Amino acid sequence: MAEADELQQQLVASQNADGGWPFRAGSSWTEPTALALLALESNNQPGEARDRALSWLVQRQRTDGGWAPNDAVRTSTWVTSMALLALAQAREHDSRRLRAAGWVARLVYPDTSAFQHFLSRVLRISPSKMPGSSPWFPGTAGWVAPTAMSILALSQSACLTGNRKLAALAGDGQAYLLSRRCCDGGWNHGGSKFRSENATSYPEMTGLALLALAGAPAPNLAPALRLAEAFLGHPESAEGRCWLQMGLLAHGRTIDMTAFPTCTYTTRDTSLRLLALAAANGKNRLLRV
Repeated sequence: MAEADELQQQLVASQNADGGWPFRAGSSWTEPTALALLALESNNQPGEARDRALSWLVQRQRTDGGWAPNDAVRTSTWVTSMALLALAQAREHDSRRLRAAGWVARLVYPDTSAFQHFLSRVLRISPSKMPGSSPWFPGTAGWVAPTAMSILALSQSACLTGNRKLAALAGDGQAYLLSRRCCDGGWNHGGSKFRSENATSYPEMTGLALLALAGAPAPNLAPALRLAEAFLGHPESAEGRCWLQMGLLAHGRTIDMTAFPTCTYTTRDTSLRLLALAAANGKNRLLRV
């Protein structure tokens, strides 16, 4: 049996009775459910599992247009970007997608005033709410991972709707990512530039940032691509390996997926592996529908 077929069977078998997925076991969460839905769709797996997952997701959209991480949380967070990506093929839910895109757009921090720019340069400080960045939780500091996910969601929504504002916001996010590169060319969590530039890059953050920069007029990404290829030989996690594979593939690198077997222990691992396998076959569900 092909690896993708086996992983899809594992994914469907681990679906909860309510239609969602847990991270490993227990109650359903938005992030693993959105990833599982994306993984099934990327491997042309329609049917009951997909329909139940879509139903679970749309029923949990909040009145503000966003999604909370799970039913116990009462606030919309960054997982809205993942839900928005998962709804891209659900054309019957266009209105929900528009509301979700509006929520993600509002999460992107706007540019600061000229005076604030001046103070930052003089005091050599980097504001936590940098223009173009997105936070994990509304109102908190911006970070690489939620910013990268918002870029992917806004870019895809811009392509589907022709909305130039969404495309511009995605471009602002890409500019933020480029400003947060470490000295080795990759990315870590993305804290203050002055604290992070000499820090060690992380495999998963480098892969995810490269994926979010696909198609961007990004200067000199060669060091990041070399670093990602080096990371790929010894990533720290299955998640890191999958993000690296998708990031490199998005920039035209050729990868022998059979040379990098991945042990999957969680819904996230299984879903990301399926997404990476589909990307290697020319269908990256996180970049295009």
